[in-house]
Parts: sequence; structure tokens; C-alpha cells
Amino acid sequence: MTRGNDLLQDVLQQLDGWNAEPTHISRTLTIDESQHADLTERIKIFADALELNPYVRRHDGFTQIELNRAEGVTLSEIKFAARVEDAYQHIAGVASPHKEPTTGSLKAWWQRRVGR
Repeated sequence: MTRGNDLLQDVLQQLDGWNAEPTHISRTLTIDESQHADLTERIKIFADALELNPYVRRHDGFTQIELNRAEGVTLSEIKFAARVEDAYQHIAGVASPHKEPTTGSLKAWWQRRVGR
């Protein structure tokens, strides 16, 4: 990871289930076929907005999401993960431990950490 390695790692820890390596982040979800289709459409929108190219596939009843970046994970990939996590929680009916949406919490947390 680059650009504030510790900060990015702290943010990723706020996103349950996401795995991080220096050059990629990933998540495996247990959702059905229709939920997968819905999430995939949302992922396309998020990826286009952030100019990212995630790898999404359905394998053995799981949805796998991976985002690789040779230069290292940046805030864009973290924003993507937060948006995907919000969409997943909505689609799958998973109760969020956050009182506000993850992306709002993430943004507020990041601004506090970087002193904006």
C-alpha cells in the first residue's frame, strides 16, 4: 500500500471482510444469483465513477471481488470497497454496525485523520 500506508490499513479495518495486500483488496460474499446480478450492476457504476477495473466473478455459490493496482492501494480503492460494502449490506439485508452509511463514516473518518 502507498500514500499513508497506516491510514489506509486503518480504514480497511473499518470494512469488515475486506482483505488487503500491498497491491490489491478483495472480498468474498455469500449471496444468491439475483443478489449477485444486482450487486454486479452497482459495482459497474462505482467502478466507472472511480475509474477502476475490478474483477468480479461468481464461483461455487460465492461472489468474489478483487481490485488490483500495481502502484498500490489508494483512497480510490478504499472508496470503492466502502460503496460495495454499503450495496452488499442493502442487497443482502445485512445489518450495518454503523449508524450512518459506511461511505459517510469513511469520509468523515478520513477527513479527521488527514486534518481537513
